[in-house]
Amino acid sequence: MKTDVFPLTYFKNIWTPRMIFKKRHELNWFQLILVLFFLTSILMVPVSLNFLKMETYPIEESYPETLALVDESVVAAFQAAVSEDGVLVTDPGSQVVKEKGVMSITNSDSVIKENLKAENALIFSDNDLYLKNKGVPVSSVRYTKDFNPSQLNSVKDMRAAISRQWFFQNRVYVIGSLLLLVFSILFVSTSLIVLGSAVFLYLTRKNSFSSIKTYKESVNLILNALGIPSLLALISGFIQFDVVVMLTIQSVGLALMILAVFYTTRFNDKVLVKNNRKAIGGKKND
Repeated sequence: MKTDVFPLTYFKNIWTPRMIFKKRHELNWFQLILVLFFLTSILMVPVSLNFLKMETYPIEESYPETLALVDESVVAAFQAAVSEDGVLVTDPGSQVVKEKGVMSITNSDSVIKENLKAENALIFSDNDLYLKNKGVPVSSVRYTKDFNPSQLNSVKDMRAAISRQWFFQNRVYVIGSLLLLVFSILFVSTSLIVLGSAVFLYLTRKNSFSSIKTYKESVNLILNALGIPSLLALISGFIQFDVVVMLTIQSVGLALMILAVFYTTRFNDKVLVKNNRKAIGGKKND
């Protein structure tokens, strides 16, 4: 198998300060962008695994007025409609009318349709839960198999159960949106770190000691140096998930790698060649 083709060449060049500096010419701009996406994507692995463990999602921001309907009177009316067997009895049903909306327990399509005309509505039927909030589309949520009406004995329990039922129906949308949001944040953060750090390296071209001549070289060098810190951040995410800690490890790791590159090469190709000759001479003497 060839190892001198992208992306294998990138992985060969990230393990030592000498290789990080020496191979700063290897990648073109398209490949640099791909590497940037890759380094962001590996940080998303522990994020994705953590989100997949979610069992509920707070919907107060999406349905604030609807959840505000849930108070002690609504809980009392709901519990009065629960039979001794723990089953929600929707016939004949009941409802609690409030200034800002209505909560009803019914299985009548006509009653459901009428109640949904209210500004805000919370409707429990035999198999579905209806949520309506001003300015938000009506959401119809089918109960999960473990939905137990008899356990909703407080305002907190009822609001949590409503959020959980809504989340299970909209799980793919919620997790997908959260992943896209986190990926965007991580990508922007990583891009700023890479492009910003590359600017400082590029400025060294004004000094005679530096062999860095183009901005692309600087970006390539930074991405090479970011490889190991990103892998360490990935491992830390598996051990203890915390996005802030992961980004800190990545940033501090990058700084240490750049220091190691400077200490080893002084950002100068002649120093790199000289060190290589010393290393080869030392081996011969041995």
